Amino acid sequence: MLIAIPKEFRKYSKNCLSLKRILRDTNFALDDISSNLQLGREIKEDLLNQDVIDKLHNKLDAIPTLIVFGQNCHAKALFVNNLFEQIVLPLFSVQWRYITFKYGHSRNIRLTWDHEYEIVENLKAHEKPWITIPEEDLQRTDGDDDPCASLEVELCHTLLKDNGSVMVPPDLELDHLQEILNKHMNNVLPVIIYAVSEDILSDSNIQEIRKLKEIYNSPFLFVSVSDAGVSQNTESLTESEQHLLECNDGQKTLTKMQNLRDQLIRLGYLNDTENIKTDELMKKKSYCLDCALDNTLICDTRMNNQFIVFIHEVLKSSILKMAALLSEIHSQCLRRFILSAFDMAREIQITPRRILYAQDIEMKLYKKLMKIAGEQQEKITGIIQKTLQEMKTNVSEVLEGYNKNEDPQATKMATLEIQQLVLKRLRNSVATQIVQSVGCLQESFTGTLQRCLESLEKNCHDLEGNLSASDAVKQILSAAYNIDLKSSASFSVVHTFMDRLRTLLSNFILPWSSSTQIQCNAHWQVQVVTNIIDSLSASKLAKTVSTQFQEHVKSSHEAFQSAIRSLENQLSGQLEQTEEQRILIRKRHAPRFAKLALESTSLCDLIVWGMPKQIREIGRGQYGVVSSCEPWAEIEPCAFKSVVPPDDRHWNDLAMEFYYTRTISEHPRIVKLRGSVIDYTYGGGSSPAVLLIMERMTRDLHCGLRNGLSWVKRLQIAIDVVEGIRYLHSQGLVHRDIKLKNVLLDCEDRAKLTDFGFCIPEAMMSGSVVGTPVHMAPELLSGRYDSSVDVYAFGILFWYICAGQVRLPNHFDQFQNKEQLWNSVRKGIRPECLAHFNQACWNLMEQCWAAEPSERPLLGYVQPQLEVIYKNSKTESPGKLTCSHSPSYQQPLINYQEDCYYTYMHFREY
Repeated sequence: MLIAIPKEFRKYSKNCLSLKRILRDTNFALDDISSNLQLGREIKEDLLNQDVIDKLHNKLDAIPTLIVFGQNCHAKALFVNNLFEQIVLPLFSVQWRYITFKYGHSRNIRLTWDHEYEIVENLKAHEKPWITIPEEDLQRTDGDDDPCASLEVELCHTLLKDNGSVMVPPDLELDHLQEILNKHMNNVLPVIIYAVSEDILSDSNIQEIRKLKEIYNSPFLFVSVSDAGVSQNTESLTESEQHLLECNDGQKTLTKMQNLRDQLIRLGYLNDTENIKTDELMKKKSYCLDCALDNTLICDTRMNNQFIVFIHEVLKSSILKMAALLSEIHSQCLRRFILSAFDMAREIQITPRRILYAQDIEMKLYKKLMKIAGEQQEKITGIIQKTLQEMKTNVSEVLEGYNKNEDPQATKMATLEIQQLVLKRLRNSVATQIVQSVGCLQESFTGTLQRCLESLEKNCHDLEGNLSASDAVKQILSAAYNIDLKSSASFSVVHTFMDRLRTLLSNFILPWSSSTQIQCNAHWQVQVVTNIIDSLSASKLAKTVSTQFQEHVKSSHEAFQSAIRSLENQLSGQLEQTEEQRILIRKRHAPRFAKLALESTSLCDLIVWGMPKQIREIGRGQYGVVSSCEPWAEIEPCAFKSVVPPDDRHWNDLAMEFYYTRTISEHPRIVKLRGSVIDYTYGGGSSPAVLLIMERMTRDLHCGLRNGLSWVKRLQIAIDVVEGIRYLHSQGLVHRDIKLKNVLLDCEDRAKLTDFGFCIPEAMMSGSVVGTPVHMAPELLSGRYDSSVDVYAFGILFWYICAGQVRLPNHFDQFQNKEQLWNSVRKGIRPECLAHFNQACWNLMEQCWAAEPSERPLLGYVQPQLEVIYKNSKTESPGKLTCSHSPSYQQPLINYQEDCYYTYMHFREY
């Protein structure tokens, strides 16, 4: 009856094995990352903690199990007997134990504890052969509410053969229901069935269902079971009486189903989809991981199809959620890797430039300060002279606030104090000028310089005991000038400057000095101030200040040079490690996770949509066969490219292509990859094939040019190609293989880019030489290139578009191999200008294929130029003869011989 159920169990088990392998490989990959990558531990902790691993393992080890609840034991018995197509459970009985049906070669019953230990007890089923389980073995005795005791029944039944089982929980109080279920649900994937034998659900049934909904986040299959024919023997009835009885039973069943459906809809346990068949609803429903599957109501007389559909959807939902979780983990890791590679590439490029910038700015600052130190001497002399004159005129102001001490014994101390007052007044004037000079430099130099140095030093904790470069810059502007900026009202010249002034003053012989005692009165104090002012030389003081400025500036500059060298040495070592990490990400970790992402995502697509069915082969390329196929994932028309990677390197390339293509958002100029499936049976299972499914286009540009396209259409195709390349570049991707075969045309001859086998983010580029020789920019051979290689390739492609043919340019056709071609391209050889070329088109080609990448135009410039040419082409002839004097342009006629020649020359490109 339900022979398809074991098939669903086998399919689920097979998918679980695939997920276990992927999870095991993921763990190995993350362990490798933790050991060899600096950010590995962070990734593992953020994206795949131990709880996630344990939950996935537990779910993958779970056995699909039909859990049969019901209104009563009678309803559950009717369903189980219908399921096994034999009367295994007695009808009209109550108070059952927990029952588990498993597969066995012969009928057997045992009482177990926690499904592990057998309880020695004399069971009626052991006394004689049985078909129906003896009621005495099923029933719990008075006071026997042990939730751990379970009756295990082994049956040799197809339904149980493929690791399936059926559980029938007992009827217990709601308060104990969750505790009992939890103890029996280890290692179980529940498929919930609720058997209903009455017309409607009772209040206790509704409360039980509500409680079960809280316990299980899973859809319910409500089955209306009937005991028609169970209590009545129809063998003695005539044929007409039996027919009448069957009609009456059928009418009762319909009425019962309608009543039950209406009640479940009112309770919110069933959607109002009465007029839609269950299997049709499943097919029409757009599958969504975030949306729970709907509950379903069926009748036991129609269990075959609908019951299998329900089991299929529950198992599919479970395996799909696990596969999607792994796929998301892989995608997050890949995104983290790519962003880290971007950051590393940026750090490698910008750090040396930052160091050069810091050195350059500091040198300018040093020279500026030295210049100021020389130029300020005359100004400082003038300031000192003016200040001294003002103090001499207003001596009382100098002594303002001085605590007079007329003690004759304190003349020496009083003299020194008065000297300090004079110098304080003097240094305030000088310091003001210094601060004004330095203040503008702080605004001009130190802001960006300071931030640059702090950014460089943030990861350098060991500066070999030397002064940091940022501190050295601060000293240039503060310690070098010895300015104390603690108070906004006054400034003080530093102690070194003051020490020298004191030394200078100590050599002066004060005329008022004598051995006799002097009265420290006001007159004496004024005289001391006057004599000190007269003793000071403005030019000598200015020279002393200027000399000190220069000494401190030079000292701080030398300290900066030492600090920046130390910083550069440390950063150089760090950059070497960063480059090693980037290589590890690019060559090992990212491709490994890309392959895992390909496997997990392909498994999701296979589970949801199945294997695409081939119609016919429509083309072959360098790396795969393209075939049309029946509609898949609601895509019509549909095609897939089957690729058989011969080794790990090709697997990695394909996986990265899949990831970049899959993550590109929808764009009208890009062929969107709709899904992927891995066919492990291809080639007898020895070489799995990856099927990349996408929308089917009409033809490629190579075929379009061979068959003839109008000039206006070809210009529109050129614009479409530029739009596609610009979009890829906006996503941080470089195509690296722009050519005729990778431009597909739809039924309206609008172009889309395809084949992203060489597409890669700039930060992940390893300098490998990839692409088609004719379209490869010269710098590709050096290993150092950027997104401008796509601009060069478009220039060559545009030549073909303007030429309206697929033959190689004459300048390229003379070479016997790609090495000769590459050498000539490096020397400047480019395609020739044909007679019918428009001058604007030729100029655009030449700009695009310029030898220096920096001289090639941005695509944001190319597209408007093409649009102008396109606009003019609608009102003018295809173009004037500007490159030669050949006859006007005519579409080339292609005969069979030319067709063979074109095909041969195209494959020479590889």
